[in-house]
Formats: sequence, structure tokens, C-alpha cells
Amino acid sequence: MAVVFDIRGDRAMYRRPYTTTSASSYPFPPPTAVAGLLCAILGIDGGSAHRGCNSRYWEALGGTQIAVASRNPLRWFRGTLNFWNTKDPQKAPHVQIKHQFVSRPKYRIYVEGGAEAELRHHLEKGIFIYTPYLGVAYALGEISFVGSFDWKPLEPEDGVPLNIGSLLPWKEEDMELDVLASGGAFKEILPFRMDAERQFLESVTVLYPVAPEKPLVLKKRGSVDVTRCGDDVVAWFAPWRCEKPSR
Repeated sequence: MAVVFDIRGDRAMYRRPYTTTSASSYPFPPPTAVAGLLCAILGIDGGSAHRGCNSRYWEALGGTQIAVASRNPLRWFRGTLNFWNTKDPQKAPHVQIKHQFVSRPKYRIYVEGGAEAELRHHLEKGIFIYTPYLGVAYALGEISFVGSFDWKPLEPEDGVPLNIGSLLPWKEEDMELDVLASGGAFKEILPFRMDAERQFLESVTVLYPVAPEKPLVLKKRGSVDVTRCGDDVVAWFAPWRCEKPSR
């Protein structure tokens, strides 16, 4: 079974880690952000109150597999936020920092295995232990439960492409995209997983469509899991593996 829910809001901000003064956002939640969202719903404590770099919730996500789709057209807006000037407060108590936001986003999250059963209970009851948000605490998210669906793998057929409505984890070998039929595609490199002390472990390359109504037409899928969840055809990220910190 796979559990599916939507999350939407007025704005989202998933900061690219290499941006400094002007904060730039990914257009959708990377897998690491989805991991935090799932654990917020479930109320799994990361342990940061005891040690700032702790993210112990990763230990609860072993074997969990996700897929992500954008359901609204991608629109951006920029805003300026006031922050405390910690470097030179005598000169000016505040400093204004430009931020890039996604405007009125709606994302569909698919979850299978691992934390899926407990997550289904919380979604069905509408019980969220910590407040769900879209990347930053001032971008609150509204969650709606879509349903639970049987895991129905789609077997490849010669000459029959797959219309993928989600982000597509991309590996060059044994994969082929019909770019013209897809109407184009965009590419991102996303953080995929961390360890229990917030150390970066792995990234993943994804393709995503130019618009929600334009699926990616995949001619060869390689080793990527593709299934049908209700009316949606989605490509899954690999299951998360939990690794103990090296120190």
C-alpha cells in the first residue's frame, strides 16, 4: 500500500544550501525536506534540544520510500525579510535579506514502506504532532489526505512510453526521455538523505515537467520504480537507508 496526501500554502521556501546573502529556493521540497515533514506529522523528535546538529528522526525512516509531484503551476515571488544584525548591531539593529519564494504551491506526497502505516493513521485522523510547514516556519502548510492505494508496479512494454506525473529520479544509464512529447523538462540536483547528526550523505538528480498538466514521457525507465497510485503514475525515489553517525 502507498499513502498519499497533499500539502499547500500561500508560499514555500526550500533554501538551496549554496546560497548565502540572497536566499534562493528549490521549486519543490527535496527528499530531505519531505523527511522532516513526515516526522513533524508523526511527532518524531530529532533531538536538537540536546545537541544542535542532531536529526535523530532519520533513524525512524529506514525503508521509507517517497515520490513527489507538483500540482500547481510554478510561480515565484521575492520578498525582503528583517533579521537581527548580529555582526554589527551598533551600526543597525536589523538587516534586510532578499528571499525567493514559491507562490501558492501545492505538492502531492506519496509514501510507501517504513513509516507508512503510522503516517496513514495520523492522516486519516487529521492528527499532526508538530506544525507542518513548507520549508520555513513562516510558510505554514495545509494538509489534506488523498487516500491509500495498492502498490501496482507498471511493467515496461516495448514501444509503450510511461507518462510520469511526478519528479523523475534520473540515471543516465538505461533511461530515455521523449523530450518533444514531454514539452521539455527541467533538471535539479537535490539533497536526498542525511545521517542522524545532520551530515550530508547523498544527492539525487531529478527531472521535472514544465507544467503539472504535462507529464514526462519516459521511453526507457531503467531501474526506477514506477507505479500507479490511484489515477497517478509516479516514479519513486530509492528507499531511505539509516546510517549511524561516524562519530
